[in-house]
Amino acid sequence: MIFQSKAYSSTITYKEILDNPTELELNLNYAKQQEKAGNIKSTIATLERLSKLYPKNSDIKLYLISILLKMDSKVKVDFMVKTMLEDPNTNEETKKLIAELLTGDQFQKDKQNKWIAYLDINYSQTEEDNISGRTKSGKLAKSNGTTDSEVPFPANDNRLTLGYDKTFVKSTALTVGRILNESSSIFMNLGLNANTNNKKFKGESDVHSVSLSYFKAKKNHYFSPYIYYNKLNYRMQEDYQAKGLGMSNTYLLNDKFNFNYALSYSDSRYHSEPNPKDSQGNQIFVDAGDLNNNEVYGVNIRLNYNLTDKIQISSKVIYSDIQHAKSFDSYESNGANLSISRIFPFGTFKVSATHLTNVYDNRKTTVSSLKDREDTSLVTNLILTGDINQLLPFLAKINKDNNIFYTMSWRESNVNSTISSYEIERSFKKIGISKRINFND
Repeated sequence: MIFQSKAYSSTITYKEILDNPTELELNLNYAKQQEKAGNIKSTIATLERLSKLYPKNSDIKLYLISILLKMDSKVKVDFMVKTMLEDPNTNEETKKLIAELLTGDQFQKDKQNKWIAYLDINYSQTEEDNISGRTKSGKLAKSNGTTDSEVPFPANDNRLTLGYDKTFVKSTALTVGRILNESSSIFMNLGLNANTNNKKFKGESDVHSVSLSYFKAKKNHYFSPYIYYNKLNYRMQEDYQAKGLGMSNTYLLNDKFNFNYALSYSDSRYHSEPNPKDSQGNQIFVDAGDLNNNEVYGVNIRLNYNLTDKIQISSKVIYSDIQHAKSFDSYESNGANLSISRIFPFGTFKVSATHLTNVYDNRKTTVSSLKDREDTSLVTNLILTGDINQLLPFLAKINKDNNIFYTMSWRESNVNSTISSYEIERSFKKIGISKRINFND
């Protein structure tokens, strides 16, 4: 194995590691030195970072598990085993070697604790240049039932209708899981999101969520069904509850290709409140209540190709059928997504583009009585994610457990339609940070 290569003639300093975070042999020997010195946390942190940089390197995975076994921490081992089994880069030979390691006497010392629990604390900020959905033409379509016309889009009022604005999301999520055996596990997630805007009052919300998922690995299949429930409490909009279920399965064809398919169903139910009013007694919106109820059936098929150890190309075909209480808001959607991901020393960079065509079941006669609605959209995404230590190495002194992560993204949405009211262009810039507290450490 690569971690058994000869040691460096002199002690490797931490500065050398910071200067050469991706040099494989240097970092492996540094991990070995830290192990001999008894600095197990430093050893594990180094190996976990290398495992992210070199996801197809089985020696790193095996070395990491061997260190965890020496710590006699079955919970940590279970967590890492689950992660490695879920990772499409882990080949069958490595899985067999992992199984051999797990049959040793040392692993059998502690069988009673198979529970995993961790808490994620997240904060993100998004800047949007068209939060009120102003149309490209600056006009809205209108119909009296026999003729179509256009009216100006409402002017900005710094409260309800805005152009540029910022949104803020503060959230926490508690995950509790149990390892059932060496190839299956079950997880429950409880979440709370608080979404606020900088200027626009309408649309702020609190979201409570709960989900349950199951994971099963069998030969080259990685199967995961799930169910969820969300309760959304909006400001100046209708509240609603959403529940759904779905499943996905990833099949490893070989070291280069893996195939995934997913099915999903969701049901959203709105709360009715006749003539909702604010504290001054003014009606704040016309509550459509139950008329907004909808069901969504979705399916997608994705093919991933590992071009190299650090580059993955993915293509996906998408189909969904939205059944809305109002027939003019019901539609079929189909399209495709293409993405490419690249691992860098500072994080993982992903570029993706999604093209969709939505064909609506019926006309909304108050908008247009003469045209059928058909929307085509192109959504482009640029995303950079990773461990904050990768981006800012000097934070390693604070983030010693490598449990603080960052996200930066840019997204552009461009919708063309047969009806001017739905031709909208938007762009979003987002930055976020999250910290994971692992209760099994």
